[in-house]
Amino acid sequence: MTRAEPDTVVELTPHGFAHGGAAVGRLPDGRACFVDYAIPGERIRARITDDRRRWARATVVEVIDPSPDRVEPPCPLFGPGRCGGCKLQHITPSRQAELLGTVIADQLRRIAHLEVPGDGTVEVLRPHSRDGLGYRNRARFVVTRSGRLGFRRARSHDPVIVDDCPLLERSARAILSRIRSGWSQTSQVQLQVGSDGGGALTVTGHGTSVPSDLPAVVHSPGGPDRRLGDPRVHLDVGGRRFVVSAGSFFQASVAGAELLVDLVRRFTAASPGAHVVDCYAGVGLFSAFLAADGARVTAVEAGPAACADARVNTAALPVEVVLADVTTSPAVAPPVDAVVLDPPRAGAGPVVVAWVAGLEPARVVYVSCDPATFARDARSLADAGYLLTRIVGVDQFTHTAHVEIVAAFTRQKA
Repeated sequence: MTRAEPDTVVELTPHGFAHGGAAVGRLPDGRACFVDYAIPGERIRARITDDRRRWARATVVEVIDPSPDRVEPPCPLFGPGRCGGCKLQHITPSRQAELLGTVIADQLRRIAHLEVPGDGTVEVLRPHSRDGLGYRNRARFVVTRSGRLGFRRARSHDPVIVDDCPLLERSARAILSRIRSGWSQTSQVQLQVGSDGGGALTVTGHGTSVPSDLPAVVHSPGGPDRRLGDPRVHLDVGGRRFVVSAGSFFQASVAGAELLVDLVRRFTAASPGAHVVDCYAGVGLFSAFLAADGARVTAVEAGPAACADARVNTAALPVEVVLADVTTSPAVAPPVDAVVLDPPRAGAGPVVVAWVAGLEPARVVYVSCDPATFARDARSLADAGYLLTRIVGVDQFTHTAHVEIVAAFTRQKA
């Protein structure tokens, strides 16, 4: 059977769903074909866009027999060649969550060679509204040559102008409508909105001016940062108020943060007086709640601004905030009862996992935003003597191909 050439249109029925949001089918020559904007089980016609020796990539041109889970996308910028921020708006949110659960389980099996505890399926919890819209309080924009804000085009580094985004909270959408143009000599703008609707910006560029009265931190390569006003917001999570400086990491939604906190507290199961090490602690989200539960917390964070926020957010609580990069294996006083890991998308990696295992905690709770790097680190934890006992997905980024994971590992006795 000859290979399909780029721009060839083929008919197929995808049977699976891949990390990254594409449905997976088989070409006539037997190779896997990753199809954007398709749903497993429906019969489609797709155009080949990338033809490789072992696999191909395609995009839907016609849906012959649609899935019952196919819906009209809520955003006019969704689709091939348009905004690449969302990849799953053509699927009902409940089905999105199910498919993301299969991705987590598949990556765990393929990369870690581990099975999901229980019946082999990963439950994915949904913290947001039924339609999955209006939840994001944070967004990072690129800037077009004309000085307009936008997101990356699907499967491209080119920007597409975005004047509105239905995933943003109402207050964030209102701010976007005011700041969407005038960004000359700017490469990137990040908006963070607080629970009171106030916003702060992180701006990057050469000789950047800020066409807004919002407080901001301005990064000019080769020069010192400039602060305009007080670039901090306040976020209310689970009855606690958190100060978050512009540029400090925080979860993309309050509802998502509250669900993650609940899972981390339950999976850590720290008894009063237990010593918990919170790695990649950020502004102290998990540390504050674990300490309020009675644990003694060592919060390790590499960002100076986030550390300063964490000290404010955990004041009067038994939390020691340590400014350090976890990859340097900072000194932590034993004994350690539990470790919480919440690394960036790249994961913790073997050096950090080895350091964690050397602390000999009874439990490790891993919070991840990437199933592949989580699976890699899960394998390392298993090799270090830790058993995966619980795993849950959190659909914190509805309509995108991203999913959060919270997993618990228990140390096996020698």
